[in-house]
Amino acid sequence: MAREDLKSPTSAEPDWTDQVADLVVDLVESVRDKTTGPILKAARGLVFGTVAIVMFVVIGVIGIALAGRALSLLPIAQWLIYLILGLLVNALGFFLWSKRFSS
Repeated sequence: MAREDLKSPTSAEPDWTDQVADLVVDLVESVRDKTTGPILKAARGLVFGTVAIVMFVVIGVIGIALAGRALSLLPIAQWLIYLILGLLVNALGFFLWSKRFSS
């Protein structure tokens, strides 16, 4: 037999189990946002930065090789070709260095 003296929850009484569960969920989400969020951002930055650096190096090496091959088609001495290529790369480097942010 069911006991009649036990009260059944009504809509007027707040359900404390739901409140406690919501409090725990909010606390866990807050801790996760404060810890995992910055770690994920740092990991993404590290991965994208590494990929960008590797691609920059690969494109740079391929560009220098292709420029050297294109300059070797000119009817001048080999040392002069490397001198021209070196001057072009240095000029580009000095130009980019002048555009850097000074702190």
